[in-house]
Amino acid sequence: MWSKTIPLLFCMFLLASAAGAQESEPARSKLVDDLRLELARLHHEIDSLKALRSADLVTQSDMLDRLEENLEKRLTYLETKIDAVSRATAPVAFNPGMTAFINFAARGDSKKVYDQADPSNEISNRPFLRTVEMELLGAVDPYASAVAVISLENQAGKDFGVDAEEAYGLLKRIPILEDAPLGMKVKIGKYRAPFGVSNKIHMHDLPWTTRPLAVARYLGTDHGEFFESGFNPTGMDINFYVPDPIPQSTMEMNLDVVRAGELTLSGGRGGAQPAYVGHLNFSRDWSNEHLLVLGLSAYEEHGSATTRLYGADVTYKWAPLEERESHSFVAGGEVFAGRHVFSDSASAVSSNSPVGWYGYLQYQTSYWLYLGLRYDWVEEPSNDRLVTRSAGAYASYYTTEFLRLRLGFEHRWSDLPVQNNVNTALFEVNLVFGSHPTEPYWVNK
Repeated sequence: MWSKTIPLLFCMFLLASAAGAQESEPARSKLVDDLRLELARLHHEIDSLKALRSADLVTQSDMLDRLEENLEKRLTYLETKIDAVSRATAPVAFNPGMTAFINFAARGDSKKVYDQADPSNEISNRPFLRTVEMELLGAVDPYASAVAVISLENQAGKDFGVDAEEAYGLLKRIPILEDAPLGMKVKIGKYRAPFGVSNKIHMHDLPWTTRPLAVARYLGTDHGEFFESGFNPTGMDINFYVPDPIPQSTMEMNLDVVRAGELTLSGGRGGAQPAYVGHLNFSRDWSNEHLLVLGLSAYEEHGSATTRLYGADVTYKWAPLEERESHSFVAGGEVFAGRHVFSDSASAVSSNSPVGWYGYLQYQTSYWLYLGLRYDWVEEPSNDRLVTRSAGAYASYYTTEFLRLRLGFEHRWSDLPVQNNVNTALFEVNLVFGSHPTEPYWVNK
């Protein structure tokens, strides 16, 4: 008897689930209520038929026929209702979610500081509207979604430039296979490369006001670490999970083919196309309180100029279950080692092999307040015999994911005289509105 009943019930649940992926929340809620009502009626029908059967007032064959007839009628009714609701709400479902980010920062310096790209442009002791960023994301079809991050970036106070910081399609399933082997996802377009930890994070989600020196000096920047920095090439990224025998752990891999010559370490002397990026990430969780993440990264670019950059990163986060609303601790850092070999104007072969790193600590003292320290050490990419160091302290007041305030202080030592013995006080405000944003990794709410 139940060989026919169970498949029909299963079909009803599948239809409701499929429709739920495209409906607006009120329509989905109404449909779930209707489905529950129909199931309640069905249970009542089954109980009534069982009672009649036990009283020998109806044969088993009659009971099955009547039940199947009722199921078919109700299934047809639900199919019609689901189709109507889906057609009415599908255009809304495919509208992209939109979130806007406004990042304001002011600095006060003990000596004059200049734009890294233009030594004649002073940037010390003044406020900046650093970025206005619009993030659009949404489903394209059952196989893919799309992301576009359009930013209006402050070019060290001289002007504003419009940039597609990220614009890519994300293929979540392979249409031919109707599946995603090893959880594979393919990203095609322009995106923040999966090199280390900090490079993948947008400015408004950083736990500090400035980018780490190693990220800005080696991966990419136009106007220095106070403004937007990092490596966001154009290319293709393949992300997949690697089978991991260790319990409660995850291992994933990113393999990228990108346009060469865009890494700052290349110094404008790009090699042959294309370049390659790889990142292996291992994470382990203990009791939902301790999280350890380890990563290895590599960049390879060959040709008339050869550039290699290798990195290792570590992040540890502690958030006790009994105090999750008020305390957490995060520690981490990254190490970079690069090598750039090129021919100069005299056809002589030159090389540079800089090394840099940074480490940081952050402690959440209350529901809103986060206190942090960071130390940076880099050999300059243009001359690895010159070293720059920086120490900073930060206090972030995170009211909600929509409003974030920060005070900071940095001191810098450098073999470059213009950057040596600079004290900088920092003030930052991040405003977010629109669709609900994702919480930064360092936040514990």
